[in-house]
Amino acid sequence: ACAAFLLTACEGIFTGTEAETLPLAPEGGGYRPVTLQLTVEMSPVALNFRAEQGNHPHEMNKWNAYQASLSRGGQAVASRDFNVNYTGTVDLPPAHPELVITMLTHRVAESGEYTLVIRPLKPPGVDLRNPRLEVRRNVQLPQ
Repeated sequence: ACAAFLLTACEGIFTGTEAETLPLAPEGGGYRPVTLQLTVEMSPVALNFRAEQGNHPHEMNKWNAYQASLSRGGQAVASRDFNVNYTGTVDLPPAHPELVITMLTHRVAESGEYTLVIRPLKPPGVDLRNPRLEVRRNVQLPQ
């Protein structure tokens, strides 16, 4: 069951093809809104959060909590909460300092301009460098 969960959680990262990667600008513990052009032909899309963790043992057992919301024309079309955990320990730095987390997957029903907002749900506890948004097109969704 655990392996099935991990495979399902990774579909937005390993399937489909990368459409674009955009830098995320920090703002108030979250990130400034990002405007995206999504088309029906790209569907389904995965919006992935990418960032790098440093070696910060004082961040052990800490995490950042966010809500990712995708809207079109001011109307929310998808929303999901996600966490970024510090994966190192006092003795070992993070095994994989590059984080990749699927924030949202969405079936694009209408082509056009969309806005992604990533807002904090609590004050950040983990320092992240080089945060980016990866848009993957034509990802496989769980059956």
